[in-house]
Amino acid sequence: MRFDYCPKCGEKLVLRQIGDEGEIPYCEVCQRPWFDMFSTCVLSVVADEDNEVLLIRQSYGDTARFVGVAGFMKVGETPEAAAAREVREETGLTAESVRYIDSCFYDGRDQLMLGMLARVKKAECHISGELLEAKWFSFDEAVKTVREGSIIQRFIKSVRKEMKK
Repeated sequence: MRFDYCPKCGEKLVLRQIGDEGEIPYCEVCQRPWFDMFSTCVLSVVADEDNEVLLIRQSYGDTARFVGVAGFMKVGETPEAAAAREVREETGLTAESVRYIDSCFYDGRDQLMLGMLARVKKAECHISGELLEAKWFSFDEAVKTVREGSIIQRFIKSVRKEMKK
C-alpha cells in the first residue's frame, strides 16, 4: 500500500529524500516518512509424524483447489505463534513444533508470505466454517495436488527436499 495522505493527520504527503531509501512520501505536519506497507502472512506446510501433509479446501475463492493453512499475522505475534494459531483455528490440530522454511512476496496482494513447517500428531480434524475439507497427502501427492507454481507448492517442495538429505 502506498500512501498519498498521512494516515495519522490526513495531510497530503510530499516526496522527500530519505538517506539511501530515495524519495519517500513524507508528512510535514507529523514530520515522519510513510514507507510502503504490506501485510505479513504465514503459510504452513502442516505435516504429521508419518510425513503426510494436510491440505485444505476453503469455502471461498477457488473452492475446488487444495491449499495450505494460511492467515494474517496479528500485531505482536511471532510467525511461529501465528502459524500455530492458524493451524488450530482452521483444523483443530495442535502444532507440536513450528519453524520457518522460506519466504516469498506475493505481489498480487501486497503480502509477505512466511513459509512455516508446522508439525502435528495426526488426528481427526475439526475444521472451521472457513473450510470445506481437510485431507492428508504424501509429500509427492501434495506437490501434484496444489496449483502448479503456487507459493505453497514451493514451500512443500522445500520441505520434501530437506527430508531427503
